[in-house]
Amino acid sequence: MEVKTVSRGNSLALSLPKDDRFKKGQRWLLIPATDGESFTLVPKMENPYASKRDSKAMTEEWSDVNWSEVE
Repeated sequence: MEVKTVSRGNSLALSLPKDDRFKKGQRWLLIPATDGESFTLVPKMENPYASKRDSKAMTEEWSDVNWSEVE
């Protein structure tokens, strides 16, 4: 996929293709790579620890494991 930079006021913006993967108002993070030249674009996710929510009991992932046998 190719994106390009466009002028937006006194700033530059990335122009993304209009398709189902990108929604208006969505927030993204641009993560620089260690090479200093490239980036990874990832959607910004809601912090699950930022607010208190009703806690639900977690189900056992491995219900067939006898945990008394595990040290």
